[in-house]
Formats: sequence, structure tokens, C-alpha cells
Amino acid sequence: MTRYVKVALMGSGYAGKSTLIKLLTDKTAKLEVNYKPTAGMDCGTITLDDTTKISLVEMGGQTHFEFMWPDLLRGSRLVVVVTESTPKAVLKTRQLLHKYKDNLAGSQIIAVANKQDVPGSMKPESVQDLLGIPTYGMIAIDPKQRLNGYKMIVSGIKNLIRVAA
Repeated sequence: MTRYVKVALMGSGYAGKSTLIKLLTDKTAKLEVNYKPTAGMDCGTITLDDTTKISLVEMGGQTHFEFMWPDLLRGSRLVVVVTESTPKAVLKTRQLLHKYKDNLAGSQIIAVANKQDVPGSMKPESVQDLLGIPTYGMIAIDPKQRLNGYKMIVSGIKNLIRVAA
């Protein structure tokens, strides 16, 4: 019997959630760099092993889709908060974490400081200090980052299992 683990990706629009899903689920050699807003939600699946699949559920980042977020967060064992690595974006992400803290209760939460290749981007350690959650640096448009993305998700799930034990 296959077991599914739900992982939600949340964050503002243009943070790179859709690109992160494509990085982890599509085997393309080149990822799209043109911004296309997600209408509502998107999803993808990672096969972890013969019995476990990870369902990635992305929540559209535009403000007018936030009414859906509590429902999309429900049942998520792991929440990956994706943020651009600019100070303004990180502060907005911190506000989102505060706004949805009740919906995040009971979930393991990690952050992705995306777009580390952009000049002036904050280091993951600085983003972690501001958000108060474990943070991983990422360049989601770089297919070479695929393995790091897998490790991040699997590490988050392993921490979740350790906490439950």
C-alpha cells in the first residue's frame, strides 16, 4: 500500500514555488524563468520509495488566493515556506508566517531562501534569523539544485518522523 505525505509550499507570489515543484518533479534539463502566476494551486509528486510518495501542494501566492490557504495547509505534515531572498520579501514572509501561525500549528516548517543568485540576496542564515525556522538556500531555476531540493524535503520529513517518535 502506498503512503502519501502531504507537503505544502506557501509564500508570496513570485517567490519560486512553482519552479521548485517543477525542479523536484519534472526531469527537464532547463527550467522556465518567465513568471507565470499560479491560479489557485498547483501540485506534483515525488516517489520517495516503493511505499511512500510525497505530494507537493503549492498555494497560489497572490493575496486574492489566500482565502484558500487554510484548506490547502490542512493535513500537511511539512510546510515549506518559499521566499525570495530580498529583505522586503523576507519581511513579508515573516508577516505571512505570523498571520497563518494557527494553521501551521502541528506541522514541521522549513524555509527556502530562493533566488540566491540575485545580487544583494540575503544569506540563508540571515533569512533564518528573521523567520525563526530552519532555512535552506536555493536557486530553483538551476537543475543542479535538484538533489539539494530532495535532501531538503527528505530531511524535513525525517525531522518530522523523529519528532513524532
